[in-house]
Amino acid sequence: MVTPAANVPEYCSLIIKSKLLTSDEVESLYKLWKEERPGGDERVDSFRRFLIAKRALTEYQAALVQRGRAEGFFLDGYKILDQIGKGQMGGVYKAVHRFGQIVALKILPASKAKNPHILGRFQREARLLTQLDHPNVVRAFQVGESNGVHFIVMEYLEGETLNDILARRQRLPVAEAARLMTQALDGLQHLHEKRMVHRDVKPANMMLVPVAEGAALETTWDATLKILDIGLGRELFDENVPEADIETQLTQEGSVLGTPDYLAPEQAKDARAADIRSDIYSIGCVLFHCLTGQPPFPDTNLMTQMLKHATETPAPLRLFLKEVPPGFQVVMDRFLAKRPEDRFQTPADAAAALRPFVTGGSPAMAAKMVPAYRDWLESESQLERPQELDDAKAVAAAKPAPVPKPATAPAPAWNSFGKPAPVRPGTAPAPALKSVPPPTKPVVAPRPAPPPQPAPPPGPPVEPAAAPGLHEIDVELITVPEPLAVPTLTPPPRDPSLPAHRPVWPPDRRDWLMLATGAASVLAATGLGYALAKLLRRKDPLDEEGHPADQ
Repeated sequence: MVTPAANVPEYCSLIIKSKLLTSDEVESLYKLWKEERPGGDERVDSFRRFLIAKRALTEYQAALVQRGRAEGFFLDGYKILDQIGKGQMGGVYKAVHRFGQIVALKILPASKAKNPHILGRFQREARLLTQLDHPNVVRAFQVGESNGVHFIVMEYLEGETLNDILARRQRLPVAEAARLMTQALDGLQHLHEKRMVHRDVKPANMMLVPVAEGAALETTWDATLKILDIGLGRELFDENVPEADIETQLTQEGSVLGTPDYLAPEQAKDARAADIRSDIYSIGCVLFHCLTGQPPFPDTNLMTQMLKHATETPAPLRLFLKEVPPGFQVVMDRFLAKRPEDRFQTPADAAAALRPFVTGGSPAMAAKMVPAYRDWLESESQLERPQELDDAKAVAAAKPAPVPKPATAPAPAWNSFGKPAPVRPGTAPAPALKSVPPPTKPVVAPRPAPPPQPAPPPGPPVEPAAAPGLHEIDVELITVPEPLAVPTLTPPPRDPSLPAHRPVWPPDRRDWLMLATGAASVLAATGLGYALAKLLRRKDPLDEEGHPADQ
């Protein structure tokens, strides 16, 4: 049972037990507090505020320790600093790795991991998230499990959502809004190249990160837009979604529709039918909101709003703006076309149409990573691969070998799930640091490369088998499977020592003889069977109904 600290000595004992501070650090801080405390204050609250002021503990840590909590502050090399989000099914925490990297931990508790549907979705989408690496998409660094607690290590962001900015500023200039949506489209293009669809694009899922930490976003010209909530955010980590609804949504395909203000007509009809063009429609709705101060079809009635998305044309921009740049309305109309085939077909095409209206701004910033942490992640990605990879490798080995790649191509890295990490063209592995702080536990050496195999015989290239689990359909984040490559099999060369195959037609004398023999055998067997049946019938004086049988 958790017992709150009744006095300062008990509080100090709990801090030492939590391992947040060493006994020497606690003793030094306690002595300093006794020297500085006004009037001999002995209250626990006074000492707690002192530790927070000295940045020895965070407010979150100090409050939990005061309540008697001395465990749960560490998770597989990460120290939890604060809670930044809490839902019905899990929590999001600010944490720091032992190498100094600040991250966000999305944690699925052990009690929830017992549900196979929840755990299955958590693991599937985690595999997908770790493949993403783009400045305009929130990064997932690592996926892990510790003592039954499953977690995802995400990029920690400080800033404001586009929803917050629109609530404060109401509208944005055309050039500023075009720049933000161009960055959002660049991020969606990366998802599209990974065969993913977001399906919930809205201002609340777009975080604007300033160049300098803690800087106010008076304008967004120097901010980087990052797409959030890719897959896991809403059901598992939103405190406004009831737990019963979460479990229902996790087991039903296409049950998550998105936000009605920004919902494509085809997505409202069938969420499973949504593709990247549905996300492009949502971007158009967000752009309309940025320019006019409202979504295209503001309405409190959900069904009426969905009907308007499917049948009505949004109001022209000239009704809201004093001046509309030439050609901008044409671009907007294509974003908001009712039929997917009438819209931009890829985010890259849509971004190219918006770029002429962007007049400035800083380039997008990639995720900030401490070099020692980056190198540690790279070493972690080379650990022993799980059994599922060996199985996939065995399946791939049974197929014709692919054409060898040039020797200069970097070997693929593997993440915590054993999936290949993306390697962007023209990039090389990060160089090793000259000096890295010693880790608190030994780092496993990278797995040695297998010995070179003999060159395969010449033949058409065959794509290697994909690792299982990559192309499954999920509730909110879906993948579009690529067409399977059908290998062209080449028959093996004939052994010259064996006789050549005879043609099937025309038959020769031997074939006619075998056919006649088979036909005679069939006729003989039929006649013998008929004779035996007649003989048995004559021996039975009664028929099936008990009457005398015909003689």
